[in-house]
Amino acid sequence: MRYVARVKGRLFLLAAAVTLAACSEDKPKAVDPKRVMQVNGVWLLDGKPWTGKQSSVYPNGKPSFEGELIEGKPHGTWTWYYESGNPRSRVVYSLGMHDGNETHYYDDTANTPMWIKVWRDGQFVESHQWKADGTPVLPRTAPGTNTATSAVP
Repeated sequence: MRYVARVKGRLFLLAAAVTLAACSEDKPKAVDPKRVMQVNGVWLLDGKPWTGKQSSVYPNGKPSFEGELIEGKPHGTWTWYYESGNPRSRVVYSLGMHDGNETHYYDDTANTPMWIKVWRDGQFVESHQWKADGTPVLPRTAPGTNTATSAVP
């Protein structure tokens, strides 16, 4: 009789745990790296273009990176982080092409920009760079573009 009571108690706890897990927020499952490959700039999962949000975490639980793939191509804003949790870089993609700002930061709580590259339709336009104290360094521009750009972000 005691054995039956223990089994029933354990079954109740198991049922409660399953119910709570079903009600909780779905967490993404880790993907075995052996299932992932990149061919001609397209990320594949099990041989098919991968679509969905992507992320990874450091052993300390803080995010390592996050972004989204559409048909195997990076799309939208991708963010990489330092182990401290501060942003390391943010890059804007449009179906696999750089399209917008690519910003890299110093590892500080103020998110001080280190440099910014400006991209349009996959083509480099210009970049701006700063020292850790925020002092601007002269901008660089792509060949054949207007070189009279100021160093203001």
